Amino acid sequence: MGNIFDSLKQIGQLKQQAAQFERLLRSKTVEVSSPKGELKLVVNGKMELISVDISPDILKPENKGYLEKLFRNTFASAQKEIEKIISSEMKSTLGF
Repeated sequence: MGNIFDSLKQIGQLKQQAAQFERLLRSKTVEVSSPKGELKLVVNGKMELISVDISPDILKPENKGYLEKLFRNTFASAQKEIEKIISSEMKSTLGF
C-alpha cells in the first residue's frame, strides 16, 4: 500500500517539476536576425513567436517569395538557439 502512495507522491512531484520547467522555458527568449538584418524575430523557449520586426525596405509585393524564405530561415535559426537553451536547462535543472 505504501508503494501506491509513494508513486502518487512522485507523480505529483513530476507534475510540479514539469510546470516549473514550462514557466522557465516561457521566460527564456532569443532574438534572431536575418543575415542582412531585414527581419528580426523574438521567440521564447516554448517556440512561441513573441515579436516580428520587418524592414520596410522589403515590404513590397515583388519580395513576397524572398520574405517567406527569409522568415522560414530566420525562424529555423531561432529554433536551433531555443533547442540549445532547452538542452542546457534540462541538464542543469533535471539532470539529463
